[in-house]
Amino acid sequence: MTVAETSIIAYKEHRATGKVGSQAMSIFDAMDFHKDYSRRELVAITGLELSSICGRVNEMLQIGMIKEVTPRKCKITGKTVKPVVKLSLF
Repeated sequence: MTVAETSIIAYKEHRATGKVGSQAMSIFDAMDFHKDYSRRELVAITGLELSSICGRVNEMLQIGMIKEVTPRKCKITGKTVKPVVKLSLF
């Protein structure tokens, strides 16, 4: 079984069990592949509160929907952050 196939299975299981809620899916859907985002940048593109973004990002990190990448400066705050990138599930 390939990594992509395993990812699809895991994604479907998490969706079915409710581990991926509607807020997490709206964040995930708003992200482009191969582009990283700080939490504040996710606030800007989704309109969700920072507390919601942080909670859902942590959930998605735990189940492998996204991953943290090389630290960089946030485009909004200018602070050094660990941005996240969307992983392919299909």
